[in-house]
Amino acid sequence: MSDEKGARRSRFSILERFRFYWLLPLASVVVWWAMLIALMTIWAASDYRIYPAEDAGSHVPYVSDIAASGVKPLFIACDAVQGTLFVLALMSERYLRHKGRLERNRYKAEKIMSTFAIIFAIIGQIGLVLLSILDTYRHHHAHIICLGIFVVGIGIAAACSFCEFAMLRKKYYEVHWLRFSYLLKLGWFIVAISLAIAFVVLMGISNPDPGAIVEWTLAYWYGLFGIILVVDLLPASKRSQQRERKGGYIFGFDMTGSSRNLTNDAEVNCRSGTESLSE
Repeated sequence: MSDEKGARRSRFSILERFRFYWLLPLASVVVWWAMLIALMTIWAASDYRIYPAEDAGSHVPYVSDIAASGVKPLFIACDAVQGTLFVLALMSERYLRHKGRLERNRYKAEKIMSTFAIIFAIIGQIGLVLLSILDTYRHHHAHIICLGIFVVGIGIAAACSFCEFAMLRKKYYEVHWLRFSYLLKLGWFIVAISLAIAFVVLMGISNPDPGAIVEWTLAYWYGLFGIILVVDLLPASKRSQQRERKGGYIFGFDMTGSSRNLTNDAEVNCRSGTESLSE
C-alpha cells in the first residue's frame, strides 16, 4: 500500500513540477497546419487535378476531397493526434487553475463553463475523427453529419471557454494576460462564426469554389484557437505550485517574486485584517 501511495505521489509531483503544458496546444496546431499544408502540396503536385468527389465545373477542391483520395491514413492519423492534444490542452488548463498555477476559478459557473468546454471539445474531436474515417467520396451524408458535429462541438467549446474568461477577467481585473486572452477569444469567435455561416451559405450555390475557399480559410483559422490556448497556459510555466499572486504583473506574469498562493481577494483581505489586529 505504501508503495502504491508513493508512486501516486510521485506521479502528482511530476504533474506539479511540469512547466511546459503550453506545448500541448502548440503541438496540436503544428500537426493540424502541417496536415493542411501537406494536403495542399499533394494537390499542387498532382497538377491541380479534379477529384472524383468534386462538383462539375469546380477548380478548388474541398479539404475532404483531397483527403479521401489516396491520403486517408494521413488524414485520420493527423486528426486523431491533433484532437487528442487539443483536448489535453483544455484539461491542463482546468488542472492548472485547480492547482493555483493559473488564476483560480472563484465561482461554480466558471468551473461549469470550463468543464463544458472540455466535454464539447471531446464531442467535436470525435466528429472530426469520424469524418476522416467516413470519407466524402464513399459516405457523403455521414461525412457531412460528422462535419456538423465537429463544427458545432468546437464552436460550443470555444463559446464556453470565452464565457469562462469573461467571468475571470472581471474578478482578476488587474491581470492583463487574462484580458488579452479574452479579447483574442472574442475576435477568434466572431471571425469563426462569420466564416462558418458563409461556408454554409456558399455550399448551396452552383459554383462550389467560393465554399471550398472559405472551408480552407476556416480550417486554418481553427488552428489559431490552439495558439490562444498557448497564451492561456504560458503563465503556468513561470509559476510553481508554491508561487502566489501578489499584484505586480507584466502581461499576467507575477514579477514580484512573492511566495503567496493564487487565491481570491476575500482571503487576502481576511489575512491582512488579521495581521492588522495582531499589530
